[in-house]
Amino acid sequence: MSEPEGLRVAVLGDVVHRPAQAWTPTVHALLRHLTASGLADVVPEPLGIEGDVETVRLVPGDAGPACWPYQATERGLASAARLLRAVHDATRGWRPPSGARWAHPPRAAAAGGTFVICHGDPGPWNMTWTAGVATGLFDWDHAYPGPALDDVAYALEYFAPFRDDAEAVRWHGFTSPPDRRRRIEVFAAEYGLDSRAGLVDAVIARQEATADQVRALADAGVQPQARWVHEGYLDVLAARVAWSRANRDLVE
Repeated sequence: MSEPEGLRVAVLGDVVHRPAQAWTPTVHALLRHLTASGLADVVPEPLGIEGDVETVRLVPGDAGPACWPYQATERGLASAARLLRAVHDATRGWRPPSGARWAHPPRAAAAGGTFVICHGDPGPWNMTWTAGVATGLFDWDHAYPGPALDDVAYALEYFAPFRDDAEAVRWHGFTSPPDRRRRIEVFAAEYGLDSRAGLVDAVIARQEATADQVRALADAGVQPQARWVHEGYLDVLAARVAWSRANRDLVE
């Protein structure tokens, strides 16, 4: 399950060549469903798998660090929430192929929760942007069946963000300290949640689950998680949980 030696992501024209993993066939089946459900310009079109390389179509739009200031605006924030809801809605009712494999074990939705196929990594870095609005969601490697709140909480960690003011300004595209409570409220409303009640606890629980997922992939020899753990990334993740617990007054 480890990344083949020397294999890296490469973009040739509008085709992305990426390392294939054990779960790539399942992800491609999901992407075929999503592209056939009206999201052809929103998610990568799967093109094929040959040996240890998968190919997908590049999602239209801008991406990368230069786009982070878009998510810092309320307009960009709201568009990201609507984008996440759109892809979640399109996964409802889809049946994974027989023998489906996922990067992470499926999780049951809590009583009354909504069960979808989670993207698993819906941060601003995995979104494409057009005129300051989130229009695409790529890198579905970490998809898994689970409660929609998992993805909402994951996204909120970065879109709120659950970071100190200095880091928010330095890395998250803000020009001044963000109003985290307001941003959580906007994201929740645009996604379609009835309220923001319980979202802070959900973010903290998702941060802890992220650490567990990274550890599990590293133990299985999957890259880059194995390298991250070797370099001490689990300590970084633990510090993020500690910050969220210690700074609830900024987000509640």
